[in-house]
Amino acid sequence: MNALINLLEFKALGHKSCLPARSGRRYAANRMNIKILNYSFIFRLDSLRASALWLAFFLGGMLAASSSLAADSGSAQTNTDLTQVSLESLMQMEVPQISSASKFMQKETEAPAFATVISSDDIKRYGYRTLAQLLASVPGLNVSYDRDYAYLGERGLSLGDFNSRTLLMVDGHRVNDNLTDGAHIDTSFILDMDLVDHVEIIQGPSAVLYGNNAFFGVINVVTRTGAQLNGVEASGEYGSFDTYKGRLSIGKSFTNGVDMLLSGSFYDSVGASKLFYSTYNMPAHNNGVAQGLDGDAYGDAFGSLHYGDFTLEGAFNRRAKDNPTAQFGTAFDTSGLRTIDDRGYEDLKFDHSFPNIVDVTADVYYDYVDHSIGYPFSTAVKNLLYEEKQTGEWWGSELQLKKQLWDKDTFTLGAEYRDDFHQEDLTYDTATGKPFSDVLKTRQSYGIYAEGDVELLKQLHLNGGARYDQYGNFEPAYDPRVALIYDPFEKSTIKAIYGTAFRAPNFLELSDPRFQNISPENITSYELVYEQGIGRNLRSTVSGFYNQMDDLIVFENGKYSNINAKSQGVEIGLEGNWACGLRGRASYTLQDAENESHSGQSLPDSPKQLIKLNLSVPIYEQKIFASLEFQYTSSRDTYSTTATGQTIPGLDVAGYNVVNFTLFSQNLIKNLDFSASIYNLFDEQYSDPATPYHLQSQIPQNGRTFAVKLTYRF
Repeated sequence: MNALINLLEFKALGHKSCLPARSGRRYAANRMNIKILNYSFIFRLDSLRASALWLAFFLGGMLAASSSLAADSGSAQTNTDLTQVSLESLMQMEVPQISSASKFMQKETEAPAFATVISSDDIKRYGYRTLAQLLASVPGLNVSYDRDYAYLGERGLSLGDFNSRTLLMVDGHRVNDNLTDGAHIDTSFILDMDLVDHVEIIQGPSAVLYGNNAFFGVINVVTRTGAQLNGVEASGEYGSFDTYKGRLSIGKSFTNGVDMLLSGSFYDSVGASKLFYSTYNMPAHNNGVAQGLDGDAYGDAFGSLHYGDFTLEGAFNRRAKDNPTAQFGTAFDTSGLRTIDDRGYEDLKFDHSFPNIVDVTADVYYDYVDHSIGYPFSTAVKNLLYEEKQTGEWWGSELQLKKQLWDKDTFTLGAEYRDDFHQEDLTYDTATGKPFSDVLKTRQSYGIYAEGDVELLKQLHLNGGARYDQYGNFEPAYDPRVALIYDPFEKSTIKAIYGTAFRAPNFLELSDPRFQNISPENITSYELVYEQGIGRNLRSTVSGFYNQMDDLIVFENGKYSNINAKSQGVEIGLEGNWACGLRGRASYTLQDAENESHSGQSLPDSPKQLIKLNLSVPIYEQKIFASLEFQYTSSRDTYSTTATGQTIPGLDVAGYNVVNFTLFSQNLIKNLDFSASIYNLFDEQYSDPATPYHLQSQIPQNGRTFAVKLTYRF
């Protein structure tokens, strides 16, 4: 036991090394999840909403700091004394804690879902610069990129429609917009990845707690606190395509209980100078070469202020992306096709426990989104430029009551309301200002849910719940979820899960009167999961799933329509983590998705096989790490749209292998971190399927690229 305490003290001082075995046993503690922008509009101050939000945060933060400094010039800093942690508790740290699956904290193995947690340490070691890069490493997920947005595929389904079937949250706040229900995971994601503490990925329908959009699963991005940052932190990056990025963050926890974090970032990339698209390989279209049309730039800000039972949080992102693909039948090799996304939110949370009575969680929020896109067209007479502007605003509130009985059973009751009081889509001729269409809508929705987690036997518990949703004028939705979770042996868990979910047609899908006969989507899912701990350092998982999807909304033949589909598959995974800093994970997914409305035809962008391998090795104490990532994606079907709007099959894209390598150091020089990544190390030439809004069926991807980054803490 003395050896264990010595090891814990050693780890508490920040030193982790592989220790020799003693008496045939290794005393090892397991994983501790402990150029200026050339787009001047990025930091535009004429937005009343953004200005008011960030003025409030900065004033609040300064007042909090002043109050704290007056009370005590020192800062309160809480450190966990690992020598006081029992051996049993220490072993429990092997399994990450998550909150997204049941809306309360529980071990990953106890959650009524197949869950994956990616920590901030993983983000640093593997060089994940965007959320899309992170998600591409997760078992069962695949990511495609059309040079404008990144699209997430889950268990065989990727329909190229802004990820509206996955609920994306930041600290439990829904960031899907109210225009397309879109969840942005690329450079238009609302949060800088340096501010992420960990990411929880819940696969499977989760409408029982979250309602609309939690169709295939839930992703919750949990941010760092001011206490974790504890000072000023600055970072700078440079990479391929003349890419620059900078960030400045300040965070502090004060003795009066105030925790504050403020951060701002900017990013600018020229993008690939030349991109070739064979569909346009003719003299009239520069022989298929788009030049200088891949630029990407954004500016974002994030703030959180916590005191007592209250947390005020907000985020803002403004991103501009040039699109070189001539999407939507626009003119090729011209600069007019650009998307600009402006997204922000404010969220006030209240969380209080009334001892022996009930735990209360409530929040109220305001969100907005502005999206604009230019449509350049060329005729024999002149060049035309049309523009589409979409605007959305909404507010909402949620109340949740949680009661724990006999220290083992947990019951949750909740209700939420949302008012989409502004949804607008305006298209006009930029030369004359004449509008072609102006659609203005509103929508209200509410939901009521209940869930219970009950211990039936010592090693068997039942998680069950249901939710009722009234979404706009559609028929009410009723979505249950039931999970039996059994621990037959030590470190063994078997989960049997049944659940349903829905997705109502979004504003974009209903904005054209021709498309208003579409119905809401529904999914019924069955899943069996087996998780097994192997020794102190390994965990294995096996998961089989079957999804039946009715009335999926797809864009084909120039309109939105409903189809029926199904997907089924199996996933196996192995994860290892050692006290010396060595860690790795591997997964294999075999899946099949069919369009039942078209005689079992395969769905586009649906790989049948996925292989993910990650290995991170400490090469100098606990200060320098070398990490290698391998990803294999099998061939995928493609579809394209003709000039007349007909959807037709295209040439399938071949399977590909991508290897990424990152060298990461921390505190090699005091307070300085360094990261260097090479993506697509072996320069694999591959393509992703295009979306239904492209004439071409394939979008070539980047070859070998690099990024280097320095982070300094003051």
